[in-house]
Amino acid sequence: MEYLLLLMLVAFLNWGCVKWMDCLQNQTQRRIVLAKNIILHVLILAFFKYAEPLFLWLNDMMGGGPLHRWLAESGMGDVVLPAGLSFYTFQGLSYAIDHFRAPERSARSFSEVLAYVSFFPTLLAGPIMREQDFLPQLAARQESRRDFNEGMALILSGLFKKVALSTFLSEQLVDPFFQDPENFSSQAALVGIYAYSIQIYLDFSGYSDLAIGIGRLMGFRLPPNFDSPYRALSLQDFWHRWHISLSRWLRDYLYIPLGGSRRGNRYVNLTVTMVIGGIWHGSGLNFLIWGFFHGLGLAVVHAYGQIKAKYQLLRHPENPWVKGILSIISWFLTFHFVTVLWVFFRAKDFDGACRVFQAVTQTQEGMAYPIQVLLIIALGLGMQWLGPVCYRAFSGIQARLPWPLQAIIVGLLGGIILNLGPEGVLPFIYFSF
Repeated sequence: MEYLLLLMLVAFLNWGCVKWMDCLQNQTQRRIVLAKNIILHVLILAFFKYAEPLFLWLNDMMGGGPLHRWLAESGMGDVVLPAGLSFYTFQGLSYAIDHFRAPERSARSFSEVLAYVSFFPTLLAGPIMREQDFLPQLAARQESRRDFNEGMALILSGLFKKVALSTFLSEQLVDPFFQDPENFSSQAALVGIYAYSIQIYLDFSGYSDLAIGIGRLMGFRLPPNFDSPYRALSLQDFWHRWHISLSRWLRDYLYIPLGGSRRGNRYVNLTVTMVIGGIWHGSGLNFLIWGFFHGLGLAVVHAYGQIKAKYQLLRHPENPWVKGILSIISWFLTFHFVTVLWVFFRAKDFDGACRVFQAVTQTQEGMAYPIQVLLIIALGLGMQWLGPVCYRAFSGIQARLPWPLQAIIVGLLGGIILNLGPEGVLPFIYFSF
């Protein structure tokens, strides 16, 4: 119940912020109101995300005495992060910030803002919508046969990714490996790193497919969140394809206000943006490192692009063979840069990440991995190219079939997918953020 009240509080704060700003003519006063609203949301996020690690740190620092006993009895270490808090907080803030930037927009009613913030398919893990993505559809939406066909195709895609593939990787290798990497052979450790890279894609894009597909069944067209990210030929391209809604949110509400490419140092702005993005995911040093190296990598890619354009270096070759080889090298470097950094994202802490890398270099024998893991890794990579083709083909075929046959096919495929998975399904990875 308290978490429902927290959701309503986020909606109320942003609705009230816009109402308050509409009563003010002075831009400075409007900016102060918005700043207070942002600070309140940051404090809410900081409390739920960082109260427990801060409590543990303080408890260790005290080491005894009355303050130590008070901390132990306060219950601060029992704070639980509400599912979806980060996502609906970002979504609510975008409503207030967009109205500050465009005061000519009409303010929405509280019920509309609450519906926008709490739309259940996207509530737990996105996509992070903007007001213009959702609210106009409340008054003008129509369910169509095409929406149904494409929505069911997306739902089946999400179930297949999560139930049949992601859960298998998690149970058979990723979870036991990251818990005790010393118990695995160096070959299994290397495969475990690749397996997590594929698992997090299957898990999160699977959830996004489900959310967008359910939205389509209800007549809503939600923004895309993944676009074959492991096809990317540069780190910049990767972030245009991975968690698209968060990437755009960080760009529009953090990177550009910091100065973007026009004010200050664009490379510092990029790095700071990604560091904050890393800290948003978690409080450990490993998340800070993950964000820092992504920021550093983006800065290097941008710098290379500027140097290349300025001095006209390494123009795209006319020879298709040379061009293809360069594309393969670019893809290989980008994929492995992202995959290595996923270790910091998955590991429990920085020491855990170091243990994973040590396991790759060890020479002693250890536990092996199921051969099926390699098949799923290959399938996950193949989906980057074949997934969109299969989706369009399936929804196109379904559209030409009569309703009863469509229902039979969907039911059969859904049953097969559910039978491929274990009893019970692990929570989605991004529910913890």
